[in-house]
Amino acid sequence: MKNAEANYPLLLSRRKLLIHGAMSTAGLALIGEAGAQTAAGGTKIGKAADSSITLQIYKGFSQNQLDLWDAVIHPDVKSNSPAGRNIDGIAALKRWNQSFIDSFRPRTDLVDHFVAGDRGLVTINLHWKHDRPFNGLAPTGKTGTSVENFILRIENGLVTRWDVADGSLDLAIYLHDEGLKMPTFVEPPALIKGVDLPF
Repeated sequence: MKNAEANYPLLLSRRKLLIHGAMSTAGLALIGEAGAQTAAGGTKIGKAADSSITLQIYKGFSQNQLDLWDAVIHPDVKSNSPAGRNIDGIAALKRWNQSFIDSFRPRTDLVDHFVAGDRGLVTINLHWKHDRPFNGLAPTGKTGTSVENFILRIENGLVTRWDVADGSLDLAIYLHDEGLKMPTFVEPPALIKGVDLPF
């Protein structure tokens, strides 16, 4: 009996976590089903889309068929990554990615992809080898992997914003070490602006 009483607060805490976790999951599902949302600044976002958008982005990149993107990416898409900032428009986005594909010839594994409301995510793992020039960097034959997340904003069934976040740093460190200028003090538009904490 003593052991049961000692464990009772622990069991209660676990139940609370499970209940709160279930409520959070249900809340995320409702957000995904909600479709149209209003972002900061009053921009109206389009209805919920299915994951064929994210799968099409993956297929276009992994199969070096970037024209597949024309059906799912807005002509005026805005894109940023650790290695390329302020890439405006689908033509520029395709040129940048074609240059990367030509230089590194990655095998691209799909790790995950989904669309929830006006947001989408594609997670890939690149198996790369730098054996052709890239943005002024001479090839070195270096190989590695890079886990990349494509964070997408979707309006009316088209990707209007594409941000790349590195999930591993092999490639980013390699490009930096080879002399590629990497962005600093990056400030994307915030849904909620944080406050400075007192120290």
